[in-house]
Amino acid sequence: MRIKATHQRTLKHTRQGNQLMVLHLAVPKYHCLDCNRYFRHRFAGIRPRRRATEAYRLEVFEAHDGGVSQRQLTRTHRIGSATVERWYQSFIKQRVSELSGRTCPQVLGIDEHFFSRKKGYATTLVDLKHHKVFDVVLGRSEQSLRAYLKRLPGREHVRVIVMDLSETYRRIAQEYFPNAMIVADRFHVIRLVNRHFLKLWQQHDPEGRKNRGCSA
Repeated sequence: MRIKATHQRTLKHTRQGNQLMVLHLAVPKYHCLDCNRYFRHRFAGIRPRRRATEAYRLEVFEAHDGGVSQRQLTRTHRIGSATVERWYQSFIKQRVSELSGRTCPQVLGIDEHFFSRKKGYATTLVDLKHHKVFDVVLGRSEQSLRAYLKRLPGREHVRVIVMDLSETYRRIAQEYFPNAMIVADRFHVIRLVNRHFLKLWQQHDPEGRKNRGCSA
């Protein structure tokens, strides 16, 4: 292998205070004498035909994701607003791709919450072993969750599912997680027992039921 030529690359790298750091690289072009192919030297953290390093692109993404406007980034990082949007969408697609390949956790928590007036309810899946949210899916019925659950990788390896006392979620767990043991969430069990206790109290002592804070 021999160096056939050298060309210059100029890349935006990061910011130090208010100063933008720029890298000027002399990139060799190689010639392989065995296969007769030509190729250029690759640098870690720099993709081909890019004018900025991955560290700089990630810096812009995190700033924009944290609430910094495109107009502000165009002034501080010397890039166009269209570039900010393109980099942001690129990192979002990359992270979605990484998340879509995750395996379903062995200890899974399932619960519902109100998402928005337009979208209605959503189902939250939680990795209880690592105390992290695994995913959030719109809908709470079997019909709305069917397509997502069918393509969920690793659902046959789930060993425990913790949920409330909803019959809908119980049927979903039995159908889509056949090897999992269903465990009722302690909070919902205590709340159900307390509800029945208060109902019985109301039947036997209506006046005392109104003064729950008073000791007998």
